[in-house]
Amino acid sequence: MTGSEKIKKVGYKIEDRMLFGSVYDHFMLKLKYDTPPLSFLYNVMIGQKHRMLYYKRLKKIFWKECTKNPYWEKNEKIANKDTVWFCWLQGINEAPEVVKRCLESIRRNMKDKNIIILDQNNIFDYIELPDYIMEKWRAGIIGNAHFSDLIRLELLIRHGGLWIDATVFCTDTKLLEYIKDQPIFMFSFYYFGFNPEIMMANNWMLYGTSNQNIYCLTREFLYQYWRKYNRAVNYFIFQLFMTMAIEYYKAEFDKMPIVSQVDAHILSTYIFDSYDSNKYELLKSQTGIHKLSTRFDQESIKQKDTFYDRIIRRGEY
Repeated sequence: MTGSEKIKKVGYKIEDRMLFGSVYDHFMLKLKYDTPPLSFLYNVMIGQKHRMLYYKRLKKIFWKECTKNPYWEKNEKIANKDTVWFCWLQGINEAPEVVKRCLESIRRNMKDKNIIILDQNNIFDYIELPDYIMEKWRAGIIGNAHFSDLIRLELLIRHGGLWIDATVFCTDTKLLEYIKDQPIFMFSFYYFGFNPEIMMANNWMLYGTSNQNIYCLTREFLYQYWRKYNRAVNYFIFQLFMTMAIEYYKAEFDKMPIVSQVDAHILSTYIFDSYDSNKYELLKSQTGIHKLSTRFDQESIKQKDTFYDRIIRRGEY
């Protein structure tokens, strides 16, 4: 990180009223929790604390304004069980190896679905976004990750269907059989009989009818946020705002089956371990949906006979 980047980061901490807490956490990490696994766990706790603080602050700013006129509640909710939305803005030919393999796995396991591959050349055949959103995206103020947040909401609100992130690897579609008749579905932050996170659900796989109330209110929060702000105060602003929308429509959310995202992240945790067919088969019996990443270590990717090598590079799954 350059000197100017460090100064900018400190400026953001001051603006967000997070500087003193961040300094305290830094010293605690160095002085008391500087060895594994304590350093990792303390960093996790810091992240959770910061998300709670941003949640509280953002709710205070946006809740009243965004919930005063829920016009979308009157809009018809139309089921769309056949469409799958998959997006890589730069174009699938420019996508990394893991994204191409994920798409292949979806096509292999969802042959009965209409899988629509989106990029920046065709996305606006399906949606429209406000001018100020487009201007901030083109200016680099809204990055591709947060722009993708808005894309998925617009697609689902307008058309319904299933949004799957480009780094979701699929080994079967049993889950889809259980959720296809649900009006809405998303993976839950749910661990030991409770949720230790302020965030209630994740957004890397979303399903629903058109005009779902939770998605509509989440979009309203995000649109108002980006109208006011020129940066993401926290990477997880989508999940923070969706938590607020879930609270507002709690009765609707409570009808949704709880499916923890934990199992879906297991493959990613040992992706560079030596391949073990027993471990892999056991994992596949637990879940057919696996959330991977484009941020895997580039040197580790080159290793031979790992889970990554066998499943992603060689396509043996």
